Amino acid sequence: MTKSGFVPAVALVLTVCVVSTAEAQRSSAIEEGKVLFEGLCARCHGIGGTGGEGPNLDRPRDEEVLRTAIRDGLPDRGMPRVRRVADGEMEQLVAYVRSLSRSTSVARKGNAARGRDMYAKLGCASCHIIQGQGSGLGPDLTTIGSRRGPEYLQRSVLDPGSVLPQGSLPIPARGFTEYLPVLVITRDGQEVRGLRVNEDSFTIQLRDAGNKYHSFRKSDVKHVEKEFGKTLMPSYRERLTASDTDDLVAYLSSLGGVR
Repeated sequence: MTKSGFVPAVALVLTVCVVSTAEAQRSSAIEEGKVLFEGLCARCHGIGGTGGEGPNLDRPRDEEVLRTAIRDGLPDRGMPRVRRVADGEMEQLVAYVRSLSRSTSVARKGNAARGRDMYAKLGCASCHIIQGQGSGLGPDLTTIGSRRGPEYLQRSVLDPGSVLPQGSLPIPARGFTEYLPVLVITRDGQEVRGLRVNEDSFTIQLRDAGNKYHSFRKSDVKHVEKEFGKTLMPSYRERLTASDTDDLVAYLSSLGGVR
């Protein structure tokens, strides 16, 4: 080999070594990030980032946006901050989550068009809003597909009391359980049941199923019962077939999310 040919060959070998080392370091960071993710994040985002109470993570994410979300959380969307992590752990988490946009592929069941028809047939708009249409008694669903995974959405349809909404109110709920049903019995025996809108030490405000607001002074009522673990939303387990459920979940997942 001539001297002139030797130099490019060495440069090529060095380049390959550098690239291989960088790729190995990146793979190691992703593997370490996966371990951290499964311990810190999978409860909400699912194993492999497939979604659950939190959204699936199979879309590209900007590195700085990820760091901010991990460090500070997203209080207005119900995401708490991750425990304080070291700089190296932060980079490992970011590397793993970014890798999900290239590797996560969840089989999508159901037909979103049929699901849209089922949404209308069930009268869901009497309690929910999509793009300004409907009633606001329950959470706004305009972008629900970007905020909740398919498994969570299925549970919300079949067993709504098990997955009460979090981080869905436009104004943070000050630590209150959101959309909490409350039964108030007045001193004359009148019963009023509705969703808690606000509460302080002396008063409580409710909105009933007819979207009527009620305000009570606690000292003036006979009984206040907060129905934790319950919801005004009925279960559709007995009304929907498995196929109907898949279609409805596919439609909800398409709202601001995966299409």
